[in-house]
Amino acid sequence: MQTTHTRHLSSYLYSINFQDLKHETIQMAKMCIQDFLGVAIAGSTKAESAIWKKYYCSKAKTAQASTFEPEYKKISYEQAAALNAVFGHVMDMDDLHNASITHLGVVTIPTAFALGQYLHKSGAEVIEAVVAGYETGARIGEAINPSSYKYWHTTGVVGSFSSGVTASKLLQLTEDQLLNCLGSAGTQAAGLWEFINTGSMSKVLHTANANVCGIRSAELAKLGFTGAPTILEGDRGFVKALAPDYSLNKLTDNFDKGYEIEKNSFKPYACCRHTHSANYCIEKIMASHDLNPDNIVSIIDDTYSTAIEIADNPYPTNPYAAKFSLQYCIAASILLKDLSDRAFTAENINNPQIKNLMKKVKLNISEKLDNDFKQNPNQWSHHLTIHLKSGQTIMQQIDYPIGDFNNPFDLQMADRKFRMLTKSIMDDLEASELLSKLHVLEEIKDINELFI
Repeated sequence: MQTTHTRHLSSYLYSINFQDLKHETIQMAKMCIQDFLGVAIAGSTKAESAIWKKYYCSKAKTAQASTFEPEYKKISYEQAAALNAVFGHVMDMDDLHNASITHLGVVTIPTAFALGQYLHKSGAEVIEAVVAGYETGARIGEAINPSSYKYWHTTGVVGSFSSGVTASKLLQLTEDQLLNCLGSAGTQAAGLWEFINTGSMSKVLHTANANVCGIRSAELAKLGFTGAPTILEGDRGFVKALAPDYSLNKLTDNFDKGYEIEKNSFKPYACCRHTHSANYCIEKIMASHDLNPDNIVSIIDDTYSTAIEIADNPYPTNPYAAKFSLQYCIAASILLKDLSDRAFTAENINNPQIKNLMKKVKLNISEKLDNDFKQNPNQWSHHLTIHLKSGQTIMQQIDYPIGDFNNPFDLQMADRKFRMLTKSIMDDLEASELLSKLHVLEEIKDINELFI
């Protein structure tokens, strides 16, 4: 039998075992889980989350898995996976894998915890499933990007694969069953960028749907349901359908070079990751200069083409669009000194000072930085040049912003982010108790213990 790309990848994913994971890989997996839970708990209070809670309110519920919100209310594991995926993506502060341009936590961790609780899995088993889920989405995302990114929300379209493999590990599928799971997951892949023009709520629908589709694919495979064994590389398969330019080798290269979760990045700002190097430029400039917005003549942002393709929006009309506007993020960084979720409000978008400063922000594609990005998809560089009325010029370039795996958070920073996000929702003692359990997740015998 010929070993296809899909089968080769499936075999590798099947082989991932907690006992073989390095200490550093386990630590990164725990940090990913902690980061996602903090973001999701904070996101549980948002408007989109309220709508989804109302949607599930009238549905039949069984107490199987916890929602990531105060009191950790239990609902069915499939509903919990969907709801927690909404909570974790609504604020745009969840993690990102640069090279695949994918938020992997939101399409992996909700499934891992929902099924893990239902099946009473250990922390070690959940970590193994999370590592496998991240590996899946990262490799498939790298195979199709950046060319697919113009139309397809990568997190949504690779999410069913990530969730499906995560579920497969917890359900203890055979190697052939895991391959069938991938086939079913791929034919359900979806998620278009059109919502961004009006700030519609579809982005979280993509992540909720991905978790549900992944769980469904794994459970059907366990029952004997078959899926296309060439779903990734086939002539009418996933990769060729989504990407004008693609690299099938990304699916299977370098299995011996460590796991993709080790290259994950965390977000200090509640906005599109393509703005983060620019945001960090402003943070560094303001730490060393007394920058008066009234004295700014212009701000030139030289960057790579994908950043401009996704985040060039000089006139955002709603909070969500502002999160994908380099002009807004740069101006708000200077005037508000804050890019938490509090910065992205209708009031701030209509602030005359911010609007005026946004007009002074000009974006350019830098041939050098664009080539750097193409050579190294992990390098999302921005070079800012600020011209002042005095004639002074201030320049700053950031290749890897804080939180990037090349400029990483440490555990203290991760804990600080968790507490900052959850401080209005849980008291300090509750936060400390949950963090202390998450820090030793691999020692927990049943992950239901986290929410006691």
